[in-house]
Amino acid sequence: MIAILIYPLIYSFVMSFYRWDLSSPSQYFVGLSNYRDTFNSLGFKQTLRVQLIFSAVTIVVEVAAGMGVAVLVNGRLRGLKLARTLLLVPPMIAPAVVGLNFRWLFNGQYGLVNGILRFLGLPEAPWLSDPNWALASVMIADIWQNTPLLVLLFLAGLQSLPQEPIEAAQVDGASSWGIFWHITLPLMRPILMIALMLRIIDTFRTFDVVWLMTQGGPGGATSLITVNAYQSAFQSASFGHASAVSYVALAMSLLFLALLYGAPWAARKLRRNS
Repeated sequence: MIAILIYPLIYSFVMSFYRWDLSSPSQYFVGLSNYRDTFNSLGFKQTLRVQLIFSAVTIVVEVAAGMGVAVLVNGRLRGLKLARTLLLVPPMIAPAVVGLNFRWLFNGQYGLVNGILRFLGLPEAPWLSDPNWALASVMIADIWQNTPLLVLLFLAGLQSLPQEPIEAAQVDGASSWGIFWHITLPLMRPILMIALMLRIIDTFRTFDVVWLMTQGGPGGATSLITVNAYQSAFQSASFGHASAVSYVALAMSLLFLALLYGAPWAARKLRRNS
């Protein structure tokens, strides 16, 4: 743990306070200069906006779709065993493979998606060449790969719930939606918190799919924080600045996790005091 986790973490944190460029033979201490340059950069402000949009949309869609599909496959429909098995496929595929496949699917000239649209007589879409469409494209790829994992997580939670409250509500004539909203969802709150925590962490370190599909383009429209850090380190050879960007992403993910767990705690405390 010290060799492969703690030492690199401390080393990169120290590096973020230095001007650490391969173009210069020496490194020198610059204090918070890398962090100031990061926040003052117009490119980083765009990156931050793209990151927040990407994280918010993908998390909301994945959690909502994951819960919906989990409730569906938790029933007694035919073919559910096969469906549960197929849900394991997307999370098992390497993100690099997902990025390459979706780059081919959304290719403007010979991609399968535009080919289907042409066949149906519908207008084609500039999936990877238009800024708005490009961001939607990488979101679709991320949602496709990560939603099944949440389905399995929610399915395990649904199957572990006590059945007595649900059966009592059914006897009292409660509707299916009422049972889900007032009984199932509150009981699933710990599982929802775990799912949100995992997805917040993952969205702030997403790189492979976005880089292989768009390399952060066009015009920085899909430049997430990880892409910005990679470009600073391996294209601009500015490792100190890249380390600062990485720790900004870490601080943001920790902040959102603190809000995720702190807001319910604060609400409960206010209710007790009132």
